[in-house]
Amino acid sequence: MKIGVIPPVPMEPFVASHHEVVNLWSAFFLEQDRVSWMDTAHLAGFPENYSPWAMGLYGLVCERGIEAVFYPETGVPREVVNVLHLLEEQEIRLVPFSFPLLRNQQRLREELDKLCKRLDVDQGVLETVMETWQQVRTVLRRFDGLQQRTGAFSSRDYSAMLARSMDPRGDLEGLRREIERGILDYRDLNRERWIRLGILGLTPYRGGFYGLLEQAKAVVIYDEWGVENNPMSASTDLSVLYHQCSLPYGLKRRLERTQREAATRRLHGVILGVEYLSDCLRDEGFFKANLGLPVHTVENRGGELLSPPEEKGLLRFLDQLGRKA
Repeated sequence: MKIGVIPPVPMEPFVASHHEVVNLWSAFFLEQDRVSWMDTAHLAGFPENYSPWAMGLYGLVCERGIEAVFYPETGVPREVVNVLHLLEEQEIRLVPFSFPLLRNQQRLREELDKLCKRLDVDQGVLETVMETWQQVRTVLRRFDGLQQRTGAFSSRDYSAMLARSMDPRGDLEGLRREIERGILDYRDLNRERWIRLGILGLTPYRGGFYGLLEQAKAVVIYDEWGVENNPMSASTDLSVLYHQCSLPYGLKRRLERTQREAATRRLHGVILGVEYLSDCLRDEGFFKANLGLPVHTVENRGGELLSPPEEKGLLRFLDQLGRKA
């Protein structure tokens, strides 16, 4: 079966299964030319101002012949939910994955066991996948650590590697080599003194955003979405690994994790990535009031380029951080 996965959902059981699996977010974020997906969505009646991630998801599922989509039961953007309902009407099977409403490792273990049974995963194969993936994430920790210390990679390249690492495409050894090549290709571009940013929420996917960061000498040192969907602890127990993640467990857990990361990575400010600000006013208000760092919100809706008001607002935010740095 051809399966698509919308994170945050643990990917390890899918890689251990006999199905053909794609992480739909990774495929969308890493694709440079999404025109055909958007055209497919427009032909289906989606308006121009609809979420590009939602439209890209629809086009991607249709074009690749995806037969089932696994998705997290909570936290999915409104328009993505609408797309899922439409796909279900077109006989695409939808399968929710439920992180426990309250953080509970035993309940999480039960959900992971159900996921493995649905996918008919052999436990021996899963253990082998977990051991191999641990080697991959050891290399990914080195990549992330290099970014943390020196701002080694451009913001786009850093977030892209995290997105790539969410989806090994059935080739964990190939993914490990790809991350190692990224480390070996590192060239010191003197970003140590640049403005150090964190990203919260859905990683911005508009090219103009990354271009403007580079222009303003700002670099992303922490990408919540990318790091949380690549749990890098030493455990090879799935329930232990994902019990430590904060992303599915609400704003307070995310705040605690982000404050630790901000101190460790010496962040100057944070970008909050959202699909639509109107849907995320609570999140924006919470982080601005409690994080202890300046927060600027970037909407993913819109074209690849930022509008003049968006550019002006982001540059003003970065200028303020630069003066305080």
